[in-house]
Amino acid sequence: MNDRIRHLLPNDRMKIFQKEPFYEDAETVLTLLYQPLITIKGVAVFQALWKESAYQQPQTSISHHQMMNMLNMTLDDFYEARKSLEAIGLLHSYKEEGSYRTLYYILQKPYSAKGFFEDPMLSVLLEHHIGRDSYQRLKKRLNKGIQLPSNVQSVTHSFDDVFTMIPQEKVTEVIPNEPTESNAIETKLPLEWLHKMLTQQKIKAQSILTPSNIEYIEKMIKIYDVDFLELEKALIWAVNEQQEFDRKEFQDMCKDIFYKKHGSVPPRLYNKGQTSTQEPNEVKQQPSSNQKPKTKEEQLIERFNSISHRELLEDLSSSGRASMKEIDMITSIMEEHGLSQPVMNVLVDYVLKRNQNKLSKNYIETIAAHWSREDISTAKEAMNIAKREHHMYETWKQKKNQNQKKQQRSKEVLPKWFEEERKQKKQTSPSQKQGSNQGDVQKKREELEAFIKNYSKTKH
Repeated sequence: MNDRIRHLLPNDRMKIFQKEPFYEDAETVLTLLYQPLITIKGVAVFQALWKESAYQQPQTSISHHQMMNMLNMTLDDFYEARKSLEAIGLLHSYKEEGSYRTLYYILQKPYSAKGFFEDPMLSVLLEHHIGRDSYQRLKKRLNKGIQLPSNVQSVTHSFDDVFTMIPQEKVTEVIPNEPTESNAIETKLPLEWLHKMLTQQKIKAQSILTPSNIEYIEKMIKIYDVDFLELEKALIWAVNEQQEFDRKEFQDMCKDIFYKKHGSVPPRLYNKGQTSTQEPNEVKQQPSSNQKPKTKEEQLIERFNSISHRELLEDLSSSGRASMKEIDMITSIMEEHGLSQPVMNVLVDYVLKRNQNKLSKNYIETIAAHWSREDISTAKEAMNIAKREHHMYETWKQKKNQNQKKQQRSKEVLPKWFEEERKQKKQTSPSQKQGSNQGDVQKKREELEAFIKNYSKTKH
């Protein structure tokens, strides 16, 4: 609030100008694409300024207090929304001091839907804010292209095919100019060091460090908090066998670096001073620098804390390379269920051991959903629950095997002679059983009388 008082007061005047006509889909793009990044207040302020600019006379102005009443918004909220619009590139603000202070607001043209999705920074941030599935649905709905049959051939004539500026007999071959230092773009990247590093790796640096690629690299390392040392690894990884720069590979590598450093919360737009609602899990579980892991379990936990799932898969592969499909699948599941990088490492290791070194998406997703509900946030907690589940599985498997053996025994076919003998025993007549019982009683009685006689003789 103190910052706002120094820069903006309710009685300050405003003059609003629209730099150039907006695209036809500006309303849709603002609501569906910009709003998740700058919040509904930011979009409301932009739209109010936009409508006001259409009716405001060049020599007239309104106060910020009037705009506050129109928006039913405090001046603090207006000022924060204005800063968001300036930072995202939708508004340029200028100040004029005089008998009263006047703010000049120059509205910048929002991207079209196509342009928004082609911008690497805005599109990546939108995906992290709304999730991959929602992002893909929006992109499919708004970024519609013309679908032509696959067997068509272009017969369109180019400008050079039809026109020329010089009579035909005077046309000479035009040699393209070599790139000069004046064509170099402004960048904070250490281009000289990157050229040297790529050359040492026998990679053509000029084909990789093009102006468009440099711009893309700058935006990605800003989003994913990649320093120059980490940039070297990410850049080498993103160069394919044809020595071409693969932007998707580079982004995935930067994403791995981010999750390794900051946990499972994806990069998003926060106002300065605002922190994420979810604290990175690695902060809670990193061992102190003075303590070295002693047991095997502690060493394993430290390893899970210090690597990404990409590195884990690379270590387990004999080729030293990991499948991009598996990496994308794991990253997507980790983001969707909000698991930290160490927890995801334990999950991947657990599934590989349980499933004969195979990564089944349904299997991983089921466990990830369970662990997310259990609020598993550290590698140690993940290892403990994995041990419990493994013990429960082994117990269940043992009982299942025992039940199967019992069922097999009950279903065994007995020989006919055994069944016939058993039936004959059952059919034995009750009279025979009674006669045999009476004979036994008579025999015992005779033995008892003989014993008494012998006893009486010896006594006399």
